[in-house]
Amino acid sequence: MTDTLQLAFFALPPTFPPELVPEVCAQFVRDCVPGLTKRQLLARTRARGWRPTWQALPHLTRDGLEAFGFGLTVDGYGVPLIARMRRVGQGAQPAAASIRDPRQLNLF
Repeated sequence: MTDTLQLAFFALPPTFPPELVPEVCAQFVRDCVPGLTKRQLLARTRARGWRPTWQALPHLTRDGLEAFGFGLTVDGYGVPLIARMRRVGQGAQPAAASIRDPRQLNLF
């Protein structure tokens, strides 16, 4: 069995202005809590009818957090999020999907 990736936080590339992020996508980011797994993130986006992409960005890994390009196509518009993920061992419990963490900062 492999390790699990859990969300630490989202970021935007410096070349993508926050004001270009559709409100529905900004709300999605606000609703995501630290500890969500990669599987949960992808399932949440697909349930909204979005087309997510996932690509490792090893050159951005730092402070024990791995970086992944988490591209979303929302209403035909591409949003290039960066998901900072923590690799945890086998058997780690994912975050409860319905709990909103007030510590999650508003990215936009």
